[in-house]
Amino acid sequence: MKNTLPTNLLSELQVNLMNVGYVDVGQEWNYANVLSPFSRIYLITSGEGYILPNNTMHRLKPGHLYLIPSFVQCSYHCTDFLEQHYVHFSNSFSTGLNIYDFISIKNEVEALPLDKHLFERLVELNQHKALKKSNPKDYEKENWKGTVEFQCESKSYLETIGILKQLLSRFIVETKVEQKNFQQFSDFRKVFQYINSNLSQEIRVEKLAEIAHYSYDHFTRIFKRTTGLLPLKYINTKRIEKAQILLLTTNMSLNEICDTTGFNNLPYFYRVFQKHTGSTPARYRKMGGLV
Repeated sequence: MKNTLPTNLLSELQVNLMNVGYVDVGQEWNYANVLSPFSRIYLITSGEGYILPNNTMHRLKPGHLYLIPSFVQCSYHCTDFLEQHYVHFSNSFSTGLNIYDFISIKNEVEALPLDKHLFERLVELNQHKALKKSNPKDYEKENWKGTVEFQCESKSYLETIGILKQLLSRFIVETKVEQKNFQQFSDFRKVFQYINSNLSQEIRVEKLAEIAHYSYDHFTRIFKRTTGLLPLKYINTKRIEKAQILLLTTNMSLNEICDTTGFNNLPYFYRVFQKHTGSTPARYRKMGGLV
């Protein structure tokens, strides 16, 4: 099957700009194990370095674009100096899923001549979105607070979203590959929406099976085949992802985040968070996403 999504699904994709800018960095740009709830795209214009998303090394080369998807652990290193355009953003559907759940992507592609102009236009439209510091420990716990909801003039907003989607499209694999069962995702749409809307509440698998019009056992089998996870593990994964966002973008207490994400038990929240991310919630917040 061609690596494509139904048009009606793609039309629902929401993207949200967090940061954009142009920066030159030196050997201080050296960070291990960054686990961000937001995606990043870099356009390298000069210099050399490398990134390691999921421990797979990509040497940074001028004239190339690099994508680090959300919730993917990555390390960064600058050999001597790097000049780069960068953009940080989120993407999601109303179901709480994101585009990476449906489609295969590359981490590295050669940039088109247009892409440099697109980044420059993004910067022009969003001059207040540049990072003041490059260290994730500093900017991810300060710069994103209160910025999850995109705010700007309608014209600038529409152009910004259009450019973000255009840049993201560069990384989609356009070869014939085996894809996940889009029809099954579509059949489970109401299930995913229910989960996404009720993360702060108790979610029972029996209720999900009822929404999907399946028996409990059949639902569990189909759900795992569709998502790769059993229902309860999937729910906890989405709760932890929401907790990561709240830890970096709000001043909510750990108790409040625990309740908001539906754990309702702080020791259990700590245990699941550490198992999922390799860090405690407190350390994750303090280190700005470094684990």
